[in-house]
Order: sequence, then structure tokens, then C-alpha cells
Amino acid sequence: MSLLELDQVTKRFGEVTIVEDLSLDVAAGEALGIVGPNGAGKTSLFGVISGDLFPDRGAVRFDGRDITWLDAAVRCRLGIGRTYQVPRPFESMTVFENVLVAVQQGAGERRQASFAGGSSLLERTGLCPAANEPAGRLGLLSRKRLEVARALASRPRLLLLDEVAGGLTEPEMAQLVGLVESVRADGLAVIWIEHVVGALTSTVARLICLAGGSIVGDGTPDEVLSSSAVKEVFLGTEATAESLAEACAAADGPGGPS
Repeated sequence: MSLLELDQVTKRFGEVTIVEDLSLDVAAGEALGIVGPNGAGKTSLFGVISGDLFPDRGAVRFDGRDITWLDAAVRCRLGIGRTYQVPRPFESMTVFENVLVAVQQGAGERRQASFAGGSSLLERTGLCPAANEPAGRLGLLSRKRLEVARALASRPRLLLLDEVAGGLTEPEMAQLVGLVESVRADGLAVIWIEHVVGALTSTVARLICLAGGSIVGDGTPDEVLSSSAVKEVFLGTEATAESLAEACAAADGPGGPS
């Protein structure tokens, strides 16, 4: 049985349809990457999965349970964790306090268990040296690490990553990819939206391309990136895989709508 099922999901904002009759199954432990141009509906799709948005039509099921109308807090407790394209720490709180709040509110742990869980996450994400620093002083890489740590704090079975590699240098990106791969090794299902195609192809086994709120490519990374339909979405013509990767980055850079 699939861990996550989307059944003909449609989401509109006024007269604009962002996601249209989209169906998708994600298995437990699967690593799925998502690419697509600006306005393709990628982040809105995450909102529908995480409970930040409710669909206008269709159903969302998690581990066989209909969660279509459950809010984000309930879905978090059920096992869906997510990051945001722009990190959202409590800037006046320390890094450790940020993670501690996530452990207590997301996983429901208290007292010694929450402190132990928070400390373990800081170590895993490489944030121990910054544990007592206000989160507002962190550089971009550390903010991204903290975003992942807070998402992991709820002990999810499904982790939604929204452009966690965006804006990083290549060495920083390699560090973050290593962190994602370690999460994958634990058996978590991961859905990763990313404009840095190389980061995705080194980590995920399956890739989908969204355009106009619909899936226009679904398969292995090589299959999707070589698809004429996907090339048409990005470039309007036939193209090499290298030029397509460049187009993904240009069309969906950090901070742009998706």
C-alpha cells in the first residue's frame, strides 16, 4: 500500500487553477524529486500534502487514512514533516531552542526525552557549534540545516523538502545532499522540490515534472530529463540534458514563485 496517495486533487486561487486533477502515489521509503517551471504548482502541491492548503476537489490519503481536511498540526503528528523554501526559524531564540520547540510540539516529547532528541538532531545536522546562537544570526547553510532539523524533530515518515539546496555554494550543497542521503538511509520517504537538478539526480530514484498543475513527466531522472514533453515545458524545443538542467535552475531560482 502507498504511504501517500493523491486522488484527482485540484487547487484553485480564485479563477487560477494551480493544481489540476493530479493523482500521485508515493511508497514508504521512496525518494521522489519534483521539477517544473515557475507557477507549475510545486509548492502549492506541498501545501495540499502538508495541510497548509485544502484542495477544492479530490482526496489526500496518508497510510490509508483520508487526511484531506485535517490541518497541518494533525498531519505533522501523523508523520508528515516539511521544510519551507525560505527558512522560518524563531530568530530571537537559540538554535537549540528552535529544535527543542519542534521536538516538543511535533513529536510530543517532554523533559529529558525532548532534550536528548534535540541534542541528537543538532549533532546529526552539524549544528552543535551553533547550538546557543540566536537563529537570526545564522548563515544560509546553517538556516537550511536548522529547517531540516526542525522538520525531522517531529519524527516524520514522509519528509517534504522545498528547495533546500537553493542559494548554496557547491561545497555547501554537497554537505546538504549528504544530510538528505543520511535521512533516506533511515527509510524515510522523501519528496524533494529542487531547481538544482544535479542534487536531485544524485539522490532520488524517481522524478516528476509539473507544468500548469499537471504531471507531464514521471519516471527515472534520465527518462524524465530526456522526455520531449519535459524539454518543451522548459525550452520550447529539443535540448540536451545539460541545457535542460540549466533551464530548470533559471526558471525556478531561489525566491521565485512555484
